[in-house]
Amino acid sequence: MKQLVSLTLSSLILAFVLNCSSTPQKVDRMRVTLDLQGHRGARGLKPENTWPAFEEAMKYKMVTLELDTVLTKDKKIVIHHDSDTNPIICQNADGSNIEKKSLYLLTLSELQALDCGTKKNPSFPKQSPVPGTKLLSLEEFFQKVSEFEKQSKQKFNFNIETKFPDDGSAADVLVEEHTNLLISAIEKAKVVERATIQSFDMRTIPYVQQKNSKIRTSALFAPTYFQGFLMTIGLGNGYRDKILKTANEIKVNIISPYFLFVTPGFVQSAHSSKMEVIPWTVNESKEMRRLEECGVDGIISDYPDILESTFRK
Repeated sequence: MKQLVSLTLSSLILAFVLNCSSTPQKVDRMRVTLDLQGHRGARGLKPENTWPAFEEAMKYKMVTLELDTVLTKDKKIVIHHDSDTNPIICQNADGSNIEKKSLYLLTLSELQALDCGTKKNPSFPKQSPVPGTKLLSLEEFFQKVSEFEKQSKQKFNFNIETKFPDDGSAADVLVEEHTNLLISAIEKAKVVERATIQSFDMRTIPYVQQKNSKIRTSALFAPTYFQGFLMTIGLGNGYRDKILKTANEIKVNIISPYFLFVTPGFVQSAHSSKMEVIPWTVNESKEMRRLEECGVDGIISDYPDILESTFRK
């Protein structure tokens, strides 16, 4: 998921019409407790979508681990955000730079030869590098989480995104293949009751619903810059209505919008259609509180430490 609106615009929300605390009635959430989700594990604290990041999220007792998946050349599911390699956060094992290359042209073993922990993401000043960190296959991830759960006596949920090229070029057969392999991995790990599959690509959703209806589904939505600006000045209800209609038509369990979309009315409309609302990516405590007052059912954040301090202390 990409941050599509600047921090300056984000802060405007708090001063303008989206201040939920000014509404006469608080919207109740559908869940008993708030679903606190660590985005890409704990992207703000450790290298994203790697075991150190997931371990960090579990240390802060997140309810759900959020992660991204891409299909490799040899039909393995690797945990990685982009459908291309990312030279900003990964390098070769010898420290040399890598080139941007499609993951569909690389095998899992080739990808796991990369060092994706030494380079610090410049967008996250609190992030601590973990040199030598390798990418994980989904199967390895489930195994490591299972071992952590046995030691810690905790259980975690999983919010797993299917990632495809941003230009929409993914063929139907690729979307179906990726989704089916993901479902099989979830079933093999025996975490069906704890898993959600989410996507910006709505083609994913019916495949999940048809193959295993016990796995929850979530529809992701992002605004354009222009839409984001309109929403900060109190406009844009048409965009909200449109995504609510889309999510309702495909009958997802969760609607997961960029947080600018969220108002009390938006949440109430989603709840009336039996859809939970879990916005992304929320990194400031004040905004987390605003969203809680709106009645959201969960919050996805790069900073599990801020989520914990906001809602548990």
